[in-house]
Amino acid sequence: MPVKREGFVERLNEKGYTKKDAGIIMDDVFGTIAEILVEGGSVMLHGFGTFETINYAAREMTSVNGGKTVARAHRVVKFKPGKMLKRLVADEQTAVSPGA
Repeated sequence: MPVKREGFVERLNEKGYTKKDAGIIMDDVFGTIAEILVEGGSVMLHGFGTFETINYAAREMTSVNGGKTVARAHRVVKFKPGKMLKRLVADEQTAVSPGA
């Protein structure tokens, strides 16, 4: 089950942040990441991963029914996990937990 914003704030609260401060920190961090991505930049958080945008050009495709379809140009967000995050998720013994 995915953790929603309230659950994330609660986890930060358990680490000693007030719920108000945790909410402000979350909004600022994720808002700043979004701003950078909208500007066309990328965000690399060492050990955690990299957020970047990928631009796809418009293209014409032929459907199986013989009709032609045009795919619009669009931009998507891509996330590439870092080594430390991969290790933590894989539960390897060599992983170092953040903040330790």
